[in-house]
Amino acid sequence: MVSLVVAISAMDVKKNLNNRTYKLLIIIFAVAIVGFSVLPVCNYFRSHTHDHTKDYGRYYQIGQTALHHGDIYIKGGDEMFQFMYPPPAAVCFAFLSALGLLPFIGTLVLVNSAAWVSSVFLSVYLTTGKALRQHSLLYLIPTACCAPYIWDIYLLGQPNLLLLACMLGAFTCLQLKKEWCAGALIAAAVSIKAFPILSIAYLVYRRHWKATLFTLAFMFFFLVLLPAPLRGFQRNLQDLKTWSEGMVFHYDANSIAQRPSRGYSWENQSLIAVANRLLRPVDAFRDKNKPRYVNLVNLEFKYVNSIIVIIGLGFCLFYIISMPRYTRRTMLSNSIEYAMLLLLILLFTPLSFTYFYVWLLYPLMVVLNILLTTPFPSREWNKTLTWFMVCLLLLCFTLPVPGFNRLGALGNTFWACVLLLVGLGWKLRKLKNHRDFHDAALPQPNDPLSFPPSQGGDTRGCKKTFQNLSS
Repeated sequence: MVSLVVAISAMDVKKNLNNRTYKLLIIIFAVAIVGFSVLPVCNYFRSHTHDHTKDYGRYYQIGQTALHHGDIYIKGGDEMFQFMYPPPAAVCFAFLSALGLLPFIGTLVLVNSAAWVSSVFLSVYLTTGKALRQHSLLYLIPTACCAPYIWDIYLLGQPNLLLLACMLGAFTCLQLKKEWCAGALIAAAVSIKAFPILSIAYLVYRRHWKATLFTLAFMFFFLVLLPAPLRGFQRNLQDLKTWSEGMVFHYDANSIAQRPSRGYSWENQSLIAVANRLLRPVDAFRDKNKPRYVNLVNLEFKYVNSIIVIIGLGFCLFYIISMPRYTRRTMLSNSIEYAMLLLLILLFTPLSFTYFYVWLLYPLMVVLNILLTTPFPSREWNKTLTWFMVCLLLLCFTLPVPGFNRLGALGNTFWACVLLLVGLGWKLRKLKNHRDFHDAALPQPNDPLSFPPSQGGDTRGCKKTFQNLSS
């Protein structure tokens, strides 16, 4: 992979892709998609039992249960709920499961592949203003850094790539003033997994009232009305209540949601899990015979929660004071804003396992774009490169190497996200206070995210601002 990066970088000195480099990138992505897609299908042929098909087999069983009007939230085993997603996800699996297990797996693999490609191009668009023929490293480096998370998603069958594509699509719709579409995409993400609902707070703060109302309306449609024809209206409401009480509002000293064994383990890198591991004695490695702890102090559960609330409010306050006024926003400031929002959602999500951090694809791309648009050589470039490399080093400890799980218990991915959040906030504040930033701003009091036709997608003013800041 390093040799590929060096080769592509040498061919792309002037930052604009030529045809040869563009074709090489397409080949690399095509090979990666095919390689990642083969494993779930091979697991199906290894054995027709659901054990080898990972979560694909579980989703298929839930789909069959929903199709035959069974109980989709059956309690049993260590995880209590066998299905942990909202009712609309079960309804979608029900229709797909009618095709059979192998077509079911193939469909989910194709959805993940489409979401991967969409996420890359949407990230590039939100970062630079154009989706195609940007610097080749923007397409390659963030994707390579997130490859272990993408591999997990393909292997297990998790939908987090699809959620990322929905969120990036919503941001793009906000840029294009299609607020109804943004609300629909966020609501669709919430109906698959609940944690993207945290983005509603951002919509309210930024006065996207239409997007907020459309999000709530589509959430009502997806969560309440959509499953009703298959499940029945009253039964769907009961399903929704059971899921909400068990997953959304369940948090105590022994478990988070329906994960008593994994909730506080080293695999969970959320603010809640890391704080509990570091501040009170909880088993970080799920070893019943020999519990292991990494706590620095021994506090009561209620005091740990108070600290979590204070830290969370501190992150939110830092985010707010870093933002420019809504009449002083540019495409560059928006890209940083969106990246910080994704990081905050990852930090605040109670259950945030390894594959969740495929969402880092976009924040890492924003940081890389800042690095590529900073003059070289300069002290600012050196600082940005050091910041970027330290974040990547922390993320490397997520790899399945013996001993790395000890660093995972200390929250390596959590601290990488915090470092990214702080660095992006610092960049945004530095931009906000610079004169060239105000000159490049696009004030539209009636619509803070509208861009004049002559400037929509043009980031030359943004790049010039970074160069002036650095020099």
